[in-house]
Amino acid sequence: MGARHAGLGLLLVTAALAGAVVAAAAPKRPPPALPVADLLLVGFRGTQVEGNAEIRRLVCDVKVGGVLLFERDVATGQAKNIESPDQLKRLTTDLQSLARECQGRPLFIAVDAEGGSVIRLSPRVGYPPFAAARELGQSEDTAWTEGQARRLAILLREAGINWDLAPVVDVAINPLNPVVVAPGRTFSADARQVTAHARAFITGMRAEGVLTCLKHFPGHGSSLGDSHAGFTDVTETANLRVELEPYRVLIKEGFADSVMTAHVFNKGLDPWDPATLSRYTVSRILRDRFHYRGPVVSDDLLMGAITKHYGLEDAAIKALNAGVDVLVVSGNAPKAEVYAPERVVMAVNQAMAAGHLSRQRVTEALSHVAVLRARLPR
Repeated sequence: MGARHAGLGLLLVTAALAGAVVAAAAPKRPPPALPVADLLLVGFRGTQVEGNAEIRRLVCDVKVGGVLLFERDVATGQAKNIESPDQLKRLTTDLQSLARECQGRPLFIAVDAEGGSVIRLSPRVGYPPFAAARELGQSEDTAWTEGQARRLAILLREAGINWDLAPVVDVAINPLNPVVVAPGRTFSADARQVTAHARAFITGMRAEGVLTCLKHFPGHGSSLGDSHAGFTDVTETANLRVELEPYRVLIKEGFADSVMTAHVFNKGLDPWDPATLSRYTVSRILRDRFHYRGPVVSDDLLMGAITKHYGLEDAAIKALNAGVDVLVVSGNAPKAEVYAPERVVMAVNQAMAAGHLSRQRVTEALSHVAVLRARLPR
């Protein structure tokens, strides 16, 4: 009996070892694909969904997380997405129907509706005018700012727009700044006034269920140049103590639905990359120092400050590694980049496969976006 038991034991051990060898030799299953396109906020061409192959591709095939609407194409001067209130409502209704059909969830539908010259829902396409941030700030009446924002939010909600990429909380450090100060997009040169009016603006938007976005972190109001056009260095002009104050206060008070980065370069913060691509700027300052836990949104990755110095794919990977969650690829540029969203998705997946971008970072970004999406009306 002892010999038989010993032989049986030897057989069991041998079988176990063989099974272990087979298991070790078996190829590991690749992890499930992540829905990378959830992180994209994209532009497209056209004023209607019916017959629009581009928007069907983006929503149903690529499965982008959201779209960004524009009033007119900068290259042609013709209507890009918005030409009248009735047309806009049909467009957004059909976009959400398509998203429910193809994705089973609502889309982010965003615009830059700041007031003044940057509004998208402008008098040119049948909407009433709204005061610019500078006009609101000069009044020092935050109740008026809140009222203007609420009136604008009502129109946005009725138009089917759920995310306003505003307010601008840049402090008007440089009165000759060509991109936010000179056009009247900033509330004030006083950080406290900027904070007070931004708080009022967000309160008005939230009253009507429209999401908002603080921009452009860590500050674009001191620049001498325009990051739409090219490299913008604020190393010698930035006043971070002043420019970061609205973010610090509004984040602490819970007024930051999302935060958009600027493509400005500051050697004192990062000697290599502009803020959107800077891990120190996004992760160390915005996340760690200010304890911000919501989604970080890139400014458009097709702007000159990025495209003239980085490839789109490289910029997308660097932005995600820096701590950015939502990648804006608007296509609102003279040179059309029709398949830019697919290029970004492919690049992100390849970067994860090669170990240049961690799945954990992408999963974290997806989580931030999911929390924001849960606040959209169903």
